[in-house]
Amino acid sequence: MTSTRARRASRGTSLVEALVALAVMAFGMLAVAGIQATLRGNADVSKQRSEAVRIAQEAMESVRAFSAIDPAEDPQSYAAIASRSEPVAGYTTNTTFTVSQAVVARTNPDRKELQVRVDWTDRNGEAQRVELNSIVGANDPRVSLLLRARPRGIPVRQPGGRHPSIPPQSVGIGGGLSVFKPPAPGTDNGSIAWVINNLSGMIVGICDSVTTRQEDLTAIDLEACSDNTTAQLLSGFVRFSTGTAQPTAADAENPTSNALNLSISLALTSSGHPTPPTPDHFCFTSAPVDSVEAALVTVVRYYCAVISNASRIWSGLSTVVPAGFIDTGNVPWVISANAADADASRYRVCRYTPANNDAQVIPNRLHPRSYTNVTASQPLTNQNFLVIRGGDDAVAHQCPTDVAADPLSGDFVNSNTLVHQPAPP
Repeated sequence: MTSTRARRASRGTSLVEALVALAVMAFGMLAVAGIQATLRGNADVSKQRSEAVRIAQEAMESVRAFSAIDPAEDPQSYAAIASRSEPVAGYTTNTTFTVSQAVVARTNPDRKELQVRVDWTDRNGEAQRVELNSIVGANDPRVSLLLRARPRGIPVRQPGGRHPSIPPQSVGIGGGLSVFKPPAPGTDNGSIAWVINNLSGMIVGICDSVTTRQEDLTAIDLEACSDNTTAQLLSGFVRFSTGTAQPTAADAENPTSNALNLSISLALTSSGHPTPPTPDHFCFTSAPVDSVEAALVTVVRYYCAVISNASRIWSGLSTVVPAGFIDTGNVPWVISANAADADASRYRVCRYTPANNDAQVIPNRLHPRSYTNVTASQPLTNQNFLVIRGGDDAVAHQCPTDVAADPLSGDFVNSNTLVHQPAPP
């Protein structure tokens, strides 16, 4: 009897426990289902947000990719950048994106403040948003062409940590020095070598009777003359536009006539420079010496070393000196007698400069007619000349003039010149 009652009590207790366990399991399953629903919703929103960010970035880059400043009618111009709002098609998520951009124009400098916003509604009906902000400058994309434009008659700065005035073909010899052999007309290997300080651009040594080619020179070859002087560099190009018609600014910007033989003379007006037998300056050019070579050359390089005085300041006037071709009688070409000389067999020498006239005071680096107090800290490069024909036997030619460069209008070079020889009245 007692055994039967015990079995009945045991059966009742097992049923209650099973019911409690079932209830606990049911609550647990409800919790798991809730978690799964939350994870699914969060994943859905995360995917939508990623697509919204991509949409906003594409809209931002589309605005930045303008190809011109004007006109406003061109959808690819800076002027056409304006506020707008539109739905975005092509996305498979279970929502609809709307991209809006708000644009506020500013001046000084010209720019547009841009806000790109993407709105959508998620699975739960809640509003979501992604927002990006940026500034778009009114910079003509064509200006970036200057980074790749090939300079015309203007040497570019060379790498390697050297002073920008140092000729690019110079060879490093260690110890913070480079060596440069200026051109010698009629030969491809001159006998003069200049040792140049890489940091200052000053010539610190002048060596003569150097027969070794520049690329093979070492510090040992130049040891005896690597620090025997102090000189300042003056260099540039001489170009030619010697057609029979009056040259224009475009001709000055890209002259294509064949070169003439010439040398450069530098008359110093400053005092205290070394006297002979050490000359107060040396000038070298790459001018062709015969007509055969001249037919292949359109530009002449020149380099002058001005031996410094005690104050390392010099003043003076550089001029182009005509020379003849050795195969045609060695007869020099002739510079026009004056501004009215229209003789077509004579020539004028113009100098590239942004100055409007000789009375305008400009820095030495901008190529004035006469240099004044050139200091050791400013080696002069790009002191360029243009040789034109004197006239057409009826009308005297004038040195071509130009206006300041205006990249927004497509003008990237100021090719203005002033008459240098004959001396202006």
